[in-house]
Amino acid sequence: MDSILYLLAILVCIISMIIQFWLKSTVKKWSKVDSGTEYDANAAVAQMFRENDILDVKIAHQDGELTDCYSPKERTIFLSNTSYNKNSVAAIAVAAHECGHAIQDSKQTAIYQLRQALTVPASFCSRFGMILAIGGFLLGSAAQSGSNLWFQVAKIGVVMYFVVFLFYLAMVPVEVDASRRGLEAIKKNGFISADKIKGARKVLTAAGSTYVISMTSAFITFLRIFMLVNRGRSRRR
Repeated sequence: MDSILYLLAILVCIISMIIQFWLKSTVKKWSKVDSGTEYDANAAVAQMFRENDILDVKIAHQDGELTDCYSPKERTIFLSNTSYNKNSVAAIAVAAHECGHAIQDSKQTAIYQLRQALTVPASFCSRFGMILAIGGFLLGSAAQSGSNLWFQVAKIGVVMYFVVFLFYLAMVPVEVDASRRGLEAIKKNGFISADKIKGARKVLTAAGSTYVISMTSAFITFLRIFMLVNRGRSRRR
């Protein structure tokens, strides 16, 4: 089982690199193709705001590429160098996706609220869960026979990392829904000409794949540390 998990981890790592390359090349390709309409990314987001009665969210520029994001705390959609005021297919697709998150927040959709509720705990657990799990396992293995204290610490670390997995699990439907909302708005409002919609779909599909692979990676990591700690405890009995 261990060898299978290690092979899966290596496979996921390779697939992750392929998907990242696919995402960057897809965005680069469709960033060179104009939308075929009068809309740019900012105008598309503004129109989606109006349709959904969102009055308190701003649009701001953020340096970098693929740094686009929606900040619920700042009530701001940040658009990167390749999106802000750009009228390419990729720019509008990415901006519409981020606006999809703003709509989720505005409508307080259940899955979005769950993802947000897990954000802070998952951040904390990703920092310390692995340390407690591996550290507890190593110290428990080195401790005198009959001492289970460190294995209890390791169990806490395993549970903490499970929270990290839950965060990534919740993220997938959130991202899929944001892309769905963005693509529907693109089609409904004609942000992108009909013959170029396929480009927007390709950009959003490539971006969504990164979240699926992140969830898979988190699950495999959880299984590895769970089995490691469980095997260590079994040996001490």
